[in-house]
Amino acid sequence: MTYLPDMFVALNDSDTHRTCGTCGKTKELDQFYKDGKDSHGRVKYRRDCKDCYKRTRMLEANMKKKGSAK
Repeated sequence: MTYLPDMFVALNDSDTHRTCGTCGKTKELDQFYKDGKDSHGRVKYRRDCKDCYKRTRMLEANMKKKGSAK
């Protein structure tokens, strides 16, 4: 089983790019899911990129299936 690496702290986010909090890679904003708006009406994005988000959800689903198969 592959585990995700420790979480990264994003220090160099910009208006066009963001660092994924899971894999640590800097990617364009379209590689992140939107996560509502802040108090100023600006769009917020999830901490993890789409690839890491999907991988995490798949791992969680598999763990849940294994846990309920007892």
